[in-house]
Amino acid sequence: MKTIIAATDFTKASWNALRFAAEMAIDFNTDLLIVHATHIPVVSDVYFDLRMTMDDWKAEDQIQMDKLLERMRKKYGHALRIQSKLKIGFGPDVIRDTVKGGKIGAVVMGISHTDKFNQVVFGSTGTDLAGTVNCPVVIVPEKARYKQWKTIAFAFDQQHIPVGKALKVLFEVAELHESKLHFVNVMDTPFIEGDDSSLKPLYKQFQGVDYKTHFLPYRPNMVEEAILEWVRRHKASLLVMVARQHNILWRMFNERMTKKIAFASKVPLVVLSDKR
Repeated sequence: MKTIIAATDFTKASWNALRFAAEMAIDFNTDLLIVHATHIPVVSDVYFDLRMTMDDWKAEDQIQMDKLLERMRKKYGHALRIQSKLKIGFGPDVIRDTVKGGKIGAVVMGISHTDKFNQVVFGSTGTDLAGTVNCPVVIVPEKARYKQWKTIAFAFDQQHIPVGKALKVLFEVAELHESKLHFVNVMDTPFIEGDDSSLKPLYKQFQGVDYKTHFLPYRPNMVEEAILEWVRRHKASLLVMVARQHNILWRMFNERMTKKIAFASKVPLVVLSDKR
């Protein structure tokens, strides 16, 4: 895996994701790049001085970044190769530009479990990024810790069987952690349960990996609930999905599902990019 980006806004949730990313970088023997975007919040319940310029804001953020780097180096020592980037702009845009400009293997971001209104209206930077960058986005719940991913749930439906470069990352992870990979088939329309003939190209890409295929019962308009229920019941340590950009309507559905699962999941969610 190439360099891992860890996005931070200096909050508790992003600190947990930062530790997760650091241990992941050490495990994969790669560099960690901490990224922060400086911007004046459009809506905020925190007082800030309107006389401050963007340069003032950036200078304050740089102080916090320096403290964060010192804390990380003290915690992980020479085992972690760490760099930082601080830029004026909005988080998703800064991260997208960073991914485009370098050899990035994954983006790791935290997520806070908030009220339904904020989930629907604002979402999170992680769910906004999913499917818009050409590397996996790892969305880390507040209490999740990095550990060996022994049981990986890879959820998709038979109408949109994943292909492409994104699967190489999943294969690498499964090999490194000697994971049991579970292909979890679920869709919103009836299908022939147990018919995995369409999955043969997928099986070919995962030769040498221990995998098993599951077919979830048909439950109209309850795809997200069915996936999360399977993850809980089988104690999966990681949930993997694929984000695609076929058209506007499909993208709207995909973003809704990703957002709902990301806010509800107790385990890290990895969203692979499968642009065609």
